[in-house]
Amino acid sequence: MKQTYLLSLIISLSAFFVQPSIAQSAEKPQETVAAVRVFVTNYEGDGITAIDADKRLPVAQIATGSKPHGVAIAPNGSRVYVSNEGDGTLSIIDPATNQVIKTAKVGQKPHQIAVSADSRYVFVALNGSDALAVVDAARAKVIKKIKVGRAPHIAQLSPDGATVYVTSEGDMKLVAVNAQTLKITGETPVFAWLRIPAITPDGGRIYQTIRWLNGALVIDPVKREVIDRIALGEPKFAKEGKDAHGLAVTPDGKELWLTTQTTDEVTYIATENHKPLGKIQVGHDPNWVGFTPDGRLAAVSNTASATVSLIDVAQHKVVAEVQVGKSPKRLAVGQVHIQ
Repeated sequence: MKQTYLLSLIISLSAFFVQPSIAQSAEKPQETVAAVRVFVTNYEGDGITAIDADKRLPVAQIATGSKPHGVAIAPNGSRVYVSNEGDGTLSIIDPATNQVIKTAKVGQKPHQIAVSADSRYVFVALNGSDALAVVDAARAKVIKKIKVGRAPHIAQLSPDGATVYVTSEGDMKLVAVNAQTLKITGETPVFAWLRIPAITPDGGRIYQTIRWLNGALVIDPVKREVIDRIALGEPKFAKEGKDAHGLAVTPDGKELWLTTQTTDEVTYIATENHKPLGKIQVGHDPNWVGFTPDGRLAAVSNTASATVSLIDVAQHKVVAEVQVGKSPKRLAVGQVHIQ
């Protein structure tokens, strides 16, 4: 009798201690899966193309709005943002589903965008409103507009997340905005029509393309002045000064990659001494350059070819041409959550 009682007690206690562990296992949240994606805006279409960087294939076409212009990935990988120039809106995309989950009205002619380091705010250059819109990402609502000069074109976050740099095409200056206080902290006059800035990983230099120069200006962000110029020569006449356009610095900081729209080339340049190292032939009218986080792959949007060139950075060689939508312009490359 005692043995039967003890056996029953042992079984009961075993069940008591085992059940919670089973419950805990069942309640364990599903692990997030990350992937490297390239998102490119199709300016003469109504959305963007998502490309799997590893498979080198398009995985989704996402409708956003009229004249999608700028695109950015949140640093935490949870969202992708697209500015729709024709609609004056910002589309918020869940990369796990490749669906637009919210749309925010931001202002006239939104161009390139940046996302704060904590992924809370989206900064949108409003080319038609002469302002930088600050959008609360969670609420999909503009909380502030900062006057940054005429025709702002590009918003770009510094590597340390402290400063948003905004190009003012109309006033020919680069404006610095504190990303926390949302106040202007300084500006750099360049006396030329600004195109795209690229910042070195240590934040010590800014390279700035301008119209009528096949090359870039070199800016000291501390002194707030142009300190040098990279000139590659003018192989062809550039209508409206549309010569050099997109540029980016490799994640290791050693090379500057710059697109020349008139010759369909990417020139890679040593950041140490600003000497050109070589050229890579890509598609027609190359617009933008971006790198995967590990620096192994580069992506270049080719507006007139409706393609994205994927380039092996170490070999400086095109390894894939991916067909996308009509007139691809801006692209964003980074890690996102797909599950």
